[in-house]
Amino acid sequence: MQKLTASYGDVTGWENYNKFRIPIHIAVWGLYYFTYAYIYALFYESVSLPKALAQFGVTIWIDISAAYLLIYLLIPKLLLTKKYTRFLILFFTTAIAFMLLQRIMMMMVTYRYIYPEYAEKYNFFKFNYLYTFFNIYVMPAIFASVKLFEYWFINQKQNQELMNEKLESELKFLKSQIHPHFLFNTLNNLYALTLDKSDKAPEVVVKLSDLLSYMLYECNVPRVSLEKELQLLKDYLDLEKIRYQSELKIYFDVQGRVNGKMIAPLLLIPFVENGFKHGLSKQINKPWINILVQIEDYSLTFSVENNKPKVNKTDETGYTEGIGLKNVRRRLDLIYGTQYELKVNNEDGLFSISLRLKLDNGRRGEMGDGRG
Repeated sequence: MQKLTASYGDVTGWENYNKFRIPIHIAVWGLYYFTYAYIYALFYESVSLPKALAQFGVTIWIDISAAYLLIYLLIPKLLLTKKYTRFLILFFTTAIAFMLLQRIMMMMVTYRYIYPEYAEKYNFFKFNYLYTFFNIYVMPAIFASVKLFEYWFINQKQNQELMNEKLESELKFLKSQIHPHFLFNTLNNLYALTLDKSDKAPEVVVKLSDLLSYMLYECNVPRVSLEKELQLLKDYLDLEKIRYQSELKIYFDVQGRVNGKMIAPLLLIPFVENGFKHGLSKQINKPWINILVQIEDYSLTFSVENNKPKVNKTDETGYTEGIGLKNVRRRLDLIYGTQYELKVNNEDGLFSISLRLKLDNGRRGEMGDGRG
């Protein structure tokens, strides 16, 4: 178990306990004191409750000292830092010391003033060592169990927070990789139009501005509406239509109810972008792309199919083919866990993907890890 550095107040659920820590401890020790004395007096008919209370009042400070030495020094400083040998040596050394202290108090106070009739019958070194050990360490053992559970709980909480931070950082990194790739392709389109002095260039600038606004200001949340995500695809396809003009055949169809559905942002566009980057942009005859979106309840099926050259050529830009799909697959793993299915089919002259995943509803909206 690793050493914990966070205070209890840093973990939700322990704040109220910290506020009442001292009263709680006093109440627990008080309950232990009266219960133990009552049981002792009940078990021995010759011992009255006042005598039992006086008897345990003489030695209870030893139990208290043993408990707090164990949970505030030996466990955090030695056991949790894996200094096991030193922990065992100090534990048994202090246990012997507490046993001797208890015996001293019993011989000098308990038998002398509370039970003087038994004073001459008892010898200092003649007593049950095992019974005395357990007599002292009943409460320290209970306290240690509670303390170890606290350490385990805090450790689990911290590990979960670190894991969440790591996953969030990785998601942000993967999503940030989409932006440069997407912008690079779109700016290339705009550059080609400006070289041709096309009247379409201003329209491209306007649509590019809308796309940038969406990516910069509306995608910094765990979920966006499916309607907005599909509008992003339409705007992107409009840009590609301008670039290809009448050469490109696009089929884009949405089936089912879109309203009220939520999806991770920028999750669908890499599949469409991949079709243009590694298929349609390779100067093939009669380029086409088919995109089908099917929504049934909260289940989404997203299919993209496009033609491509039968023999793949080296990408002159140096772009590694498939990196966009690797990124989006990793995002799917992190966000949706087992709640998605992705099939990729790369044939000679044809490329297709089929994605099925479970959508969130508009009321939840916030990110869940989808692993449930």
